[in-house]
Amino acid sequence: MIRMEEVTKHYGNTVAVDGLSIEVTDGEVCVLIGPSGCGKTTTLRMINRLVEPSEGRILINGENTRSKPPELLRRTIGYAIQNVGLFPHMTVEQNIAVVPSILGWDRSRITNRVHELLLLVGLDPDVYTHKYPLQLSGGEAQRVGVARALAADPPILLMDEPFGAVDPLTRERLQQQFLSIQTELRKTVVLVTHDLDEAVRLADRVAVMRQGRLVQFDTPENLLASPNDAFVRSFVGADRALKRISRIPVTSLMKPVPALVREGDTLSQDVSQVPRYAWVVDTSGRLIGWLDTQQSRTADAVYEIDASQMEYLTVPDSASAREALSHMLGQGVRSIPVIDASRHLLGEITLRDIEEVTAE
Repeated sequence: MIRMEEVTKHYGNTVAVDGLSIEVTDGEVCVLIGPSGCGKTTTLRMINRLVEPSEGRILINGENTRSKPPELLRRTIGYAIQNVGLFPHMTVEQNIAVVPSILGWDRSRITNRVHELLLLVGLDPDVYTHKYPLQLSGGEAQRVGVARALAADPPILLMDEPFGAVDPLTRERLQQQFLSIQTELRKTVVLVTHDLDEAVRLADRVAVMRQGRLVQFDTPENLLASPNDAFVRSFVGADRALKRISRIPVTSLMKPVPALVREGDTLSQDVSQVPRYAWVVDTSGRLIGWLDTQQSRTADAVYEIDASQMEYLTVPDSASAREALSHMLGQGVRSIPVIDASRHLLGEITLRDIEEVTAE
């Protein structure tokens, strides 16, 4: 647990952070957000003592962070930043291994940890281990940066605009991957962003800051539903209802849907028992495509969804209702299938399902 008690930071006559008190519980993602210059990055850097507070206390699991040397404190805290900060003369493996090497891990343990983390962030160890930072795309470098921050399995992870230097599509994928990793690892995370959509999507609680002060510290749902004042109301914007659906998982709205099973060259069900547009799966339940039953009722008329189309014509079970809405609007359809990581068809979410929840 991280607790900040009346923490203040002065730079001469300028007050960067003013009497900040927040508490981040174990396994929680706390997002710091606010206008440029509001003190969010300074707050983050005070936690691992890259910046020393002028006043107040910061405690981790009840222990004052000033009670140990900064370099020892930082070995227990992962740190990922926007521009990644990978060492250009080191390979991916060497970059990830920096802190474990300092901690004196043996070679085999480090190698195993590097491979484990590359798999966790979605990079093939056989391909990426010996690459150098200049050989990586922006998204790949960000993933390596996250892997490095997790290398020594720290209980706390600090992230400063970790997905800010990549294109919107890559950013969305990295956010989704972060959520998957957090579901598995349950780290205590403090993350800085200027992007409200990102904050709403990733946070358990959001700290809105203005001119160094805390304005509202709340769950994303409460922040959007009940802004504290005119500043917060303006900051979250007029499209609060749309932002709120980014907190609703598709699995809570999807409904079971009948599907045709294609076995070899035949469809194993009576197509008269399914809607006009029917999803088609294989015998293991993996989505193959769809069929217009009024046009044809034969297996060879199935419109197959190939791997390159799967990302756009389906949504994963980890997606939000907002992502499903975006996919539907982008494809000009009123429903979209929900699949798991193995492409098994789990159900379907429709435009009406989303309209009903936004009307509540």
